[in-house]
Amino acid sequence: MIPLARAFNEARVKTWLIGGQAVELLCGGAVRAHDDIDFLVRAGDAGRALQVLQDLGLTQVHGSLEAGNVFYRRADLLVDVVPVLEQPPRCVGDLAGLTLPTAFLTDTPVVRDGVSVNTLTPDMHAALKGVVSAFYGAPMREKDLVDLAALRRCGFDG
Repeated sequence: MIPLARAFNEARVKTWLIGGQAVELLCGGAVRAHDDIDFLVRAGDAGRALQVLQDLGLTQVHGSLEAGNVFYRRADLLVDVVPVLEQPPRCVGDLAGLTLPTAFLTDTPVVRDGVSVNTLTPDMHAALKGVVSAFYGAPMREKDLVDLAALRRCGFDG
């Protein structure tokens, strides 16, 4: 995750790390196993974000920016890129129906290994878990419950 954040920073691509890796970043340690690394990316920077991934040797495996998320892979590394519009915060394509809180994209930079990694506030991570669950009309996934419990253990209300 750090090399990806560094590459995005160097290319001046605005991102927000989300998902389990973001929870670990906020909590300062391992929480659970991960299948992928999830980034929200400012819609205007999305094309450059994909170029960064390609420059790092990742190739597109499915999805598209227009559809609302795109996945890139290199060996065991899977990266999910979700373009977002900032004002008001909203997703695009198939994810445009997600109702995001007004303060959703509040920058929360965390420095790890000398790299500034931007993420969401703990409250917005917790809100995102509920928003996604409601959007799909499904109970919250086990990994999301684990993330919420980790946020609580780390002192965040989540």
